[in-house]
Amino acid sequence: MIAILGEALIDLIGGKGEDGQNCFYHYAGGCALNAATAAARLGSRVLYIGKLSSDMFGTQMQQYFADNSVELVEEFKDVPDNSMIGFAKLDEHGGASYVFYTEGTTVTNLSDAEISRTLDERTDISYLHIGSVSVALDESGDHILRALQQREKLPFVFFDPNVRPTIIADFTTYRERVLSLAKLSTLIKLSHEDLELIYPETSVEDGVQRLLNLGVEHVILTKGKDGLQWRSKSGLDVSVPAIDNPIVDTVGAGDTVSGAVLTYLEEQNIKTGDHLTTEQAQEALRFAALAAAVTTSRKGANPPKRDEVGMFKYLEQSI
Repeated sequence: MIAILGEALIDLIGGKGEDGQNCFYHYAGGCALNAATAAARLGSRVLYIGKLSSDMFGTQMQQYFADNSVELVEEFKDVPDNSMIGFAKLDEHGGASYVFYTEGTTVTNLSDAEISRTLDERTDISYLHIGSVSVALDESGDHILRALQQREKLPFVFFDPNVRPTIIADFTTYRERVLSLAKLSTLIKLSHEDLELIYPETSVEDGVQRLLNLGVEHVILTKGKDGLQWRSKSGLDVSVPAIDNPIVDTVGAGDTVSGAVLTYLEEQNIKTGDHLTTEQAQEALRFAALAAAVTTSRKGANPPKRDEVGMFKYLEQSI
């Protein structure tokens, strides 16, 4: 089973109504929710580890998880804390910038003891995804770090920092937390922009090597229109191009990559310490690129189902 630990929130995305007035469209979102949805739609068994409010947004997200066959922790449902909200603005290329309402929300009020108890009880978890706003916020980030540090044995940890400077209170503290989590991770997926923020004094390639030197086995670098790259401690270096398709918006594209890679790893039964071949890395990245292309072809974070990825691949090969 794949477990996803992190934020589920409501994205309010600015747009125009039918009357031409400015308005916000609301979508279930957040790194964890999107990655969980992507993996589940692609065929994986998925558990979301996070609290969900009894407020109108929490109820909406609980129904969204149910509709997408994502399992929830029973005691984390219908809690009294407010839901986290993200306000997003899209640029002319479909890229999003965010501000968040976070204080006292379901994301910040999940404790390390509650995380540890869930991991103790769910012995069927083979892969654990962590990220990204929940890691950036001091309260929730410290809880996640403590919960993982206290464990004698961890599953395959997939870490997506997705660095968002606008919500980071102190970047030095944040960077220390990210690097501490990196030491506990099997795989880190991040963009070249993320890497430049974490290691501003080095090149992107040197930054990847620094992560590998910390003990991370695999680094997946997302490079936008330049595709995806997989580097491993074993010396593996594999790249695939991005899919050239019309982009509606990029919300959820990176999380779709995460969900697709996790699904591939689980289906191939690739665990921490296992050898990864060039062919496997290429297949995983190609699968992820196709899934992300479907997501970016439509409004909001709306990851594809498995048959949609297959159809997209067929259409691309027919052109």
